[in-house]
Amino acid sequence: MTDEQKKLKSMILADLKLALVGGNSDDKYERLLGAYHIQQAIEKTIKLKASIQGLNLWGHDIDYLLNECRKAGIDIKPPAKIRQNAVMYTRWESDCRYYPSKVIRKDSIFAAHRITTEWLNSGDTK
Repeated sequence: MTDEQKKLKSMILADLKLALVGGNSDDKYERLLGAYHIQQAIEKTIKLKASIQGLNLWGHDIDYLLNECRKAGIDIKPPAKIRQNAVMYTRWESDCRYYPSKVIRKDSIFAAHRITTEWLNSGDTK
């Protein structure tokens, strides 16, 4: 990995750490921020894995980013749950910061955290 890619991985690890803190909170608003940080970790993991293979991506839409990889012929091996929940995770990027009535369950955050952590620690981003 390049220095920039190593820095991006460090940012992903920070997002994952903050997601656990917020996700484990009984405070609804801290939990929303935990979900936001999971979305960020997923988005950045896609961008990191694509970057390692020579594709630079921009944007927040998980489904769009995954499709751009597919169109470019780049297999970043996204977990099935990331693909299946791409729309939900994408919504966490803005909903969790701007819509305080939104409710995100702890188990949803923890499941996304586990999947993203395993994905980040696999293949070329170990």
